[in-house]
This record gives sequence, structure tokens and C-alpha cells, in this order.
Amino acid sequence: MINTMIHADKTGVTFEIRKYQEKDFALLAEMYDFFSPKAKFQGMPPLDGKTRQKWITKLLKDGKNYVALRDGKVIGHAVFLPDLKTRDGEYLIFVLQHFRGRGIGTELTRTALQEAKVMGLKLIWLSVGAYNFIAIRLYKKFGFNFCEEYATESEKKMILTL
Repeated sequence: MINTMIHADKTGVTFEIRKYQEKDFALLAEMYDFFSPKAKFQGMPPLDGKTRQKWITKLLKDGKNYVALRDGKVIGHAVFLPDLKTRDGEYLIFVLQHFRGRGIGTELTRTALQEAKVMGLKLIWLSVGAYNFIAIRLYKKFGFNFCEEYATESEKKMILTL
């Protein structure tokens, strides 16, 4: 994967996508400080600042992380948490509310899935709020399908075979 990729969003403004670097921690933490709504789905991102810092640190330690940046600020974060034994992984993505609907989530997802394929993963799964139609549309665009056996009234599981 190329370390940095420059894209234009749907409004024509450029943004950068790259693998997370240690120097990005403060910018990533700041993004989650401003993220809204907090804790709406599965308690992510956590409401409490200390808990949120621990959560971010765990994602960075356990996952493959990618950030979207504009004007030196992190505006999006995608991570997949691979299990190399089973060759699958969980996918999570967060885009700041003011930047949603502009193609940033699409490019973050494309980048993360390309890396998952390179790593030899065979399946990616995620949980999504049953009424988060924007996210569901994004995931379907990449070929994710619902896994009904794990569905609840408020949450759906989606899987993608790579």
C-alpha cells in the first residue's frame, strides 16, 4: 500500500488517507473528542475522556489503523482488528459528522479492505446499527451482506468474503 494517498471529496476538496503513525495520536484523540454522537452504538466512542483514550490505545495496539486528514486534522479513522489464526477481522470506521457523505468513508474503507486482502484475510465482519442506513449503504457498496443469524432489533452483523 502507498503510504499516503490524496483524494478529492465530493465537493472537490482534497484529503489525505494514510496508515496511522504514532505522531497522529493527539490528532486522533482530538477527532474523537469532537466526534458526535458519542456512545450511541455499542458505547463507541466512549463518553468519558479517560475511557476513550484507553479505547483508542487498544484499537491502535490490536488493529491496522488508517486515518483521513484534511488541513492537518484527523477527520476519519478506520481500523480492522485481524485474527490471523482464523484469517478474519472486525472492521470499524468513524468519520466526523461535518465530513460525512463526501466519500471519505468510501476511501477509508477501500484502503482498509485492500490491506486486509494483502494480509491474506478471507473474511471481514462488522456490526452496524439497524437504522444507520448511510453506513449500511457504504458497506453494501463494497459487497458486505447481512448475516441474519446474528441480527437483533437494533443491531445487524454484516460480512464480506474477500
